[in-house]
Amino acid sequence: MKVELQELDLRKEFPPPSLEEWKQAVVASLKGADFDKVMRTKTYEGITLKPIYTKEDVAGLGFTDALPGEAPHQRGNAPQGFASQGWKVAQAQTTQDLAALNREILDELSRGLSAVNLVLKHDDFPAGIELRSAEDLATALKGVDLKAAPLMAQMDMGDPDLFSWLEEFCAQTKQDLSQLDGCLGFDPTGEFARKGFLNLPLEDVWSRVGAEVARRVEKAPRLRCLSIDATVYASSGASAVQELAFALSTAIGYIQGLQASGLEIDKIAPLFQVKFSLGSNLFMEIAKIRAFRMLWSEMVKAFGGNDESRRIWIHGKTSTFNKSGYDLYVNMLRTSTEGFAGVVAGVDSLEIDRFDATLDVEATEFSKRLARNQQLILAEEAHLSRVADPAGGCYYIESLTADLASQAWKMMQELEAGGGMIRGLKAGTIHTMIDAVAQARIDAVHKRRDVFVGVNMYANPDDALPALAEASVDDSKAAVRLERGALPKRRAVEALEQFRSNMAAYGKKVFLITMGSLAEYKARADFATGFLQVGGFIVVEGTGYTDVQSAVEAARDYEAVCICSTDDKYPELVPALCAKLTDKIKILAGYPADQVEAHKQSGIDVFIHLRANLLDTLQDLAARMGVQK
Repeated sequence: MKVELQELDLRKEFPPPSLEEWKQAVVASLKGADFDKVMRTKTYEGITLKPIYTKEDVAGLGFTDALPGEAPHQRGNAPQGFASQGWKVAQAQTTQDLAALNREILDELSRGLSAVNLVLKHDDFPAGIELRSAEDLATALKGVDLKAAPLMAQMDMGDPDLFSWLEEFCAQTKQDLSQLDGCLGFDPTGEFARKGFLNLPLEDVWSRVGAEVARRVEKAPRLRCLSIDATVYASSGASAVQELAFALSTAIGYIQGLQASGLEIDKIAPLFQVKFSLGSNLFMEIAKIRAFRMLWSEMVKAFGGNDESRRIWIHGKTSTFNKSGYDLYVNMLRTSTEGFAGVVAGVDSLEIDRFDATLDVEATEFSKRLARNQQLILAEEAHLSRVADPAGGCYYIESLTADLASQAWKMMQELEAGGGMIRGLKAGTIHTMIDAVAQARIDAVHKRRDVFVGVNMYANPDDALPALAEASVDDSKAAVRLERGALPKRRAVEALEQFRSNMAAYGKKVFLITMGSLAEYKARADFATGFLQVGGFIVVEGTGYTDVQSAVEAARDYEAVCICSTDDKYPELVPALCAKLTDKIKILAGYPADQVEAHKQSGIDVFIHLRANLLDTLQDLAARMGVQK
């Protein structure tokens, strides 16, 4: 018997559902909950994210037709993307002994490093590399081919003349300075924001910038000298839109000043690079990098620049705002996401911080190697170095890119109408703008809307907070200051970590009164355990009690107790337990709204629940137990 095989027509057998059919299915699954409230997410940038994106969301966005390497360059500078030349692996170098630094650089260049990224000693970073002479620079760079491994350094306005020393080094080693890529870059605006002061009067600052740009145009047109450091704003808690707008407004200020001195835009623009922070919101960070390329392209076009000038070198650096001191290795998960976002977005060079960068310790070979290998895995195992533009055509990313670019351009225009970045810093406008976003982000951590594993969720009770790096600033040479001082360097979990670390010295215990069957108390007991351990409290769980007297006897040696059961049982259990535990601090796991006042009257002191402000609640409990802030 002959059996005829029929071709399977997937479109006929499985017809694609319409967007409306999908929404109806989702609405049904929500069981009465509001679709917009549950399925739409508002970001710190003021953008409302939809649960699904389609081609209709990118209809009319003209930039989606551009190929990689074409204006407006959101798809990168090169037609073949990383397939023609991978991104530069530019891990930070901080070793202060110059001979040891040279050995490390040569060793790491043989292990995947592809740029020499020197972190210099500055007024607010005494642990950086100090170069005092041309001989010092030659010692650090001995044996380094700067054509193969470009030199990078973020410089302050009071730094020595590294360019002249580099000129000497190239002459001695017969390297063609005019053909070198890399960056010895200034950003006086970012420096002003970062430190709160400058060591030169503003008129001297602009004179030095103008002279340095003119010198690079003549002698080293590929060695970038204007490195706009937008990580300064991200480290203070700025949103992606703010980071973009501040970088763009900074660039406009520099370009206008340089053009006024007679320099042409097509000579100026190639000397810029921008350093962006990369956070853990994967798609937002991808879209941010792409959006800035579009913004830069349109800005330079408005200044009369040609197509080559509309390309910008972007250096990505993993965020500091979202890193923790507790559960250090989780930082590697965060930097993995951030590094991936940077590569998918098409950064030209990438710097991934060590997992222990928050600590007051010197970089170890182990932590540096792990950070470097994260980039090598992205290139050699994930093969992202072989893809032109992995994000191209994604409806969500393209739509988000357009939203970010639109909002950042609008914010930039407002900044420019107010006199630009320097005037905004002097007036405190930039501080106020960032403060509002930063406090919203920190509040989301305290309310556990944003989860930080190991800190505000799933805390390891055996973990101790190591010594953290502390800021040290030498402002003795300040010539001009910001009235509101430097932008504060923030970490989202800093207050929680400090509270927990302080509580560890007291050894305060909370006994969980688990009432009823395992099924009745377990969920609340697990929640209470996690909630209290985040604050450094020692949690002792009861064995499960069916009568009030047994529970009271078990709790007799504890200063504070937490009642764990169901809302249905609380009206009976809470008054009975509170009447016998008058000398205890009494916590209730849960927040049955219609019972709260009655439970307060019975004697409940603290409620812990999903909507509680974690830090405020823990501080209240600590104060009741005699622990001062």
